Amino acid sequence: MPSANVPSQAIGAPIPNNTPHAVSVTLPTWEATVGYEEGEDWVVTKMNSGYPRFFIHNDIQQLCKLLESSYARENEKCFIFPTYNIAKRCRAFIKEKAKTMNPSLEPAVRILQLSTPSPANSDEESTKIEANIAVVFFPSELFSLAKQYWQHTGEGISSRLGEYFLSEMKTKLQAESNNRSSSSTTSSHSPRTSRSSRSSISLSNMNNKQESATFIEERFGRNLDLRFAKDAKIILRERLASEYDHEYVDKDNVYLYPSGMAAIFNAHRAVLACSDDQDSKTLKSVCFGFPYVDTLNILRKWGAGVHFYGFGDDESLDDLELRLESGERILSLFCEFPSNPLLKTPDIIRIKQLSDKFGFYVVVDDTVGNSRNVNVIPYCDIVVSSLTKIFSGDSNVMAGCMVLNKKGKNYEKLKTFMDEDYEDFFWAQDAIYLERNSRDYQDRSSVMNKNAEAVLKLFLNSPLISKVFYPSVTSLESKKHYDIVKRENGGYGALMSIVFKDQIDAICFFNTIKLSKGPSLGTNFTLVCPYSILAHFKELDEVSKWGVDPNLVRLSIGMEKTEDLISLIDEALKAAQEQHEV
Repeated sequence: MPSANVPSQAIGAPIPNNTPHAVSVTLPTWEATVGYEEGEDWVVTKMNSGYPRFFIHNDIQQLCKLLESSYARENEKCFIFPTYNIAKRCRAFIKEKAKTMNPSLEPAVRILQLSTPSPANSDEESTKIEANIAVVFFPSELFSLAKQYWQHTGEGISSRLGEYFLSEMKTKLQAESNNRSSSSTTSSHSPRTSRSSRSSISLSNMNNKQESATFIEERFGRNLDLRFAKDAKIILRERLASEYDHEYVDKDNVYLYPSGMAAIFNAHRAVLACSDDQDSKTLKSVCFGFPYVDTLNILRKWGAGVHFYGFGDDESLDDLELRLESGERILSLFCEFPSNPLLKTPDIIRIKQLSDKFGFYVVVDDTVGNSRNVNVIPYCDIVVSSLTKIFSGDSNVMAGCMVLNKKGKNYEKLKTFMDEDYEDFFWAQDAIYLERNSRDYQDRSSVMNKNAEAVLKLFLNSPLISKVFYPSVTSLESKKHYDIVKRENGGYGALMSIVFKDQIDAICFFNTIKLSKGPSLGTNFTLVCPYSILAHFKELDEVSKWGVDPNLVRLSIGMEKTEDLISLIDEALKAAQEQHEV
């Protein structure tokens, strides 16, 4: 492949290379992945990038430090959110969980709102926009609780918003900090910076990284005109609505979020709000199938709790039906279609039938299958999806969506709630990037499907591998459920997982393969990770009960030339085979 596409092997380097707002990060060896999970300095100190909900972007870190030096009280830290309402939710979470840990604890958690200046004239409208943030200050010993909210909900500010806020307000914040440190008395600060006050910072004052990023944007014709942000969001909603049957969805039922987890979290909030007060307080939800880790965290930490059916198979559904027939009620059922990383597909037809009979909400995450391949909207109340993945493909913007089924039995209640509650906090620059990235989404999905089918054959014939997880081969039961809702021209997606018989073979394969290695999926390039180690390192024994093997390697298949991709994977398999035979 061309040298420009050769992935970095440097620990902590962004994926793709030289991308300021990259979604993935290089962990080039099995040992480096373990080192990252164990917090070893030789890995952690090199992490210049990371998956945004887990790794706080450098611009956001810098902004937090400035805000703390300007406004924090003694022993306070902060997290930054895009709206006051989100900040209030974070504050409530910190207080509630802190009290659970220590009933006598009443932590002081406060919120500060700040804004950048609006454009002064029409000439500035292409480069300036009023950006609002809400800063949550809390005692430093509660940092881990605040970080949980940031990670689980996906509602923190995006790295581009952090970068923009710094570019507009850095000089002002530094002046505030300097005045504060030189003052003999601590002055009180206004809860909101005046919108009419102009920041004196200019482009020449931006750091070298921002100047470099700006040059790259203009050099390749992708400089952002902020006047197009509103139009980009309309186009995105129309584009997403067109992915589903018009009978069930129109653009007014599509809601954009800054991450897939924010869409899932707000879907759960919607279900809780639309239920009777007593039901929302007492009825548990169901997580059906082994999910991505934070979906389960959301269901566990907000609401009455969760019944976890980790296998997500027909037998599990039999058990759920018996539970319901015996009189137990549930609030909702959340599932992935298919699941990550085991690529199991639940019986969504039967789930809908149970929902109709017993009156619970159904929320389906179709990120892995993606709307090009499967049509799940007729069988649920809400579809959620991570647009960070295949819809974007470029691995340089985070986004998500929630889609309401306008023919669903709970539509009127959900629509009323969303009309009253929904806030558009999807940052303008991110919307412009996502709109551009997603223009060829349909074609890219088809290429990835074809490449995945070719790679699948290679793994099925390898004597080193004990199990291959992919929607067409995971099991006959799973394939049947997938095929029922597979679109006529759809495929089985880009994601697959393989389990090696011996860990030494898995390690050799992963360390040898000359492809990008890090978290995330759905990228235009193939991305590989030792998923169990990366996502469940501290609970390997627990997740193994659900079939998530420590020797599992997950591959998100990209758009490379098929013969090049097969050659690289075959080379790594042969290296593992040779080592195995020694």
